[in-house]
Amino acid sequence: MYNLEVSNMTKALGLEREIVGVRFLYNWAEYEDTKCENYGKITRFCLMTKNASNGEHFKCKLENFGCGRSRKALGLDENDKLTMSGQVFYSCSLYSTRAVAKKAQDATLFIEQELYGIEIGPLNELAEADIVIFYANAYQMMRIIQGYTYNYGPYKGLNTVGNQGVCSDLCARPFVTNDMNISFLCEGARRACKFNHDVIGVGLPIGLFKGLVDGVLKTLDLIENDNEKEKILGRLNSKDELGVAINMGNYYGVACGKWYKKKKEDEKRYEEFLKAEASNAENS
Repeated sequence: MYNLEVSNMTKALGLEREIVGVRFLYNWAEYEDTKCENYGKITRFCLMTKNASNGEHFKCKLENFGCGRSRKALGLDENDKLTMSGQVFYSCSLYSTRAVAKKAQDATLFIEQELYGIEIGPLNELAEADIVIFYANAYQMMRIIQGYTYNYGPYKGLNTVGNQGVCSDLCARPFVTNDMNISFLCEGARRACKFNHDVIGVGLPIGLFKGLVDGVLKTLDLIENDNEKEKILGRLNSKDELGVAINMGNYYGVACGKWYKKKKEDEKRYEEFLKAEASNAENS
């Protein structure tokens, strides 16, 4: 369970949707032993994640997937050579040449595995998860990148072709690369989920989630302006709920200014020390 991390991330960023957990179920027994409702309908995987971000918790298998490409991307169905070659999308003129279509398809990662099913729901309800997915706006995504960079270094993982923007970009790619990916989604996902034009998605392996949350919190006081801090405090039960300082008027520009001031003071002290040493040497 990641109750604390989910709560802290949601309140620190002001997320409007639940953070979603995805768990791969590799056989019948795992599926049967997973204690949640069967999905009971046929939709795209992207819509499943949206439903989970609205609080639904369920398990699904091949028969629930209305999008063939998501079945293949996640390992519920076998991939085929027409898809792998890029011929499918080249045939409908989505790409200018066969070589471009092949290169775009190679960048659209699929997981080579044999799945029986998938558990999807709010992350804080899952006992285990493989992938974390959540939806945010551009400002929140900026904070996510800053939080990532705090613990993991510069974020270089963004990779998308604007197609299969949830099943591949936010689930398969993070699993295959063991890294975070950001996606501007795809037309199919936006249409199926009825997302507005401002929604951006992020997916990451569960092993990076705690470090990401920690980085978002550790950079909060230095990054957020006073207006944003007021909003954050309004979402908290107490000022110290997040476990980090939230000081009005503090900002990394201010903190850097204090550092430069101390640096100059230290340089002045050092100059005085050298003068004193020289004077002592002359008098000895």
